[in-house]
Amino acid sequence: MNGKKYSVVIAGGGSTFIPGFVLDLIKSQDKFPMRQLKFYDNDAERQKKIGEAVKIIMKERAPQIKFSYTTDPKEAFTDVDFVMGSIRVGKYHMRSLDEKIPLKYGVNGQETTGPGGMAYGLRSIPAILQIIDWMEEYSPNAWMINYSNTIAIVAEACRRLRPHAKVINICDMPIDDMDRMAAICGLNS
Repeated sequence: MNGKKYSVVIAGGGSTFIPGFVLDLIKSQDKFPMRQLKFYDNDAERQKKIGEAVKIIMKERAPQIKFSYTTDPKEAFTDVDFVMGSIRVGKYHMRSLDEKIPLKYGVNGQETTGPGGMAYGLRSIPAILQIIDWMEEYSPNAWMINYSNTIAIVAEACRRLRPHAKVINICDMPIDDMDRMAAICGLNS
C-alpha cells in the first residue's frame, strides 16, 4: 500500500443495500484505506434515511473517515478517487414490472435476463453515462467501478459511448459470498 487514503462516492447512496456495503468497506481499511466517503442519490428523501443510518455507523466504526451525502452532483463528484455505481433506475416499482410483464406472456421474468433485463439495462444507460460525465468533469483522474445492472448491457454502452472513460463494470457478487461458495465446494482448504 502506498499510504494513500482514498475518497469514494457511492452513486445510488439511497439504496437499502448500501449500509452493508459500507460495513464491508470499513472492514477493508487495511487494503483500501479511505479518507472520505460520500453518497450521491437523486432521491433526497430516500438517501436521507440511509445517510443518517450510515452516519451513525461511520461515527461508531470509522470516525476518521469524513462522511457526507448529497443530491448535488458537483458536491458529490468533486475530489473523489473512485465512484462506485450502484443505481436502480425506476427503483423497485420498475423491477416489479420488469419481472411481471414478461411472465404475462410466458417469458422468463427476471431483472437481468430476457425482456425485463433488457428494459432495465436500457433504462440504466443514460444514468450511468451521466455519472461518468460528472466524474470526468469534477474528478478527471477518478475511476468508476460500476455494478449497476443489467451489467452486460451497461458495460457495452460504456465501451461504445464513453470509450476513453475509466470505468470497470463488474457483477456485484460480494467476495464473502464467493468465499462461502468456495468453502462449500471445498476449494479453500
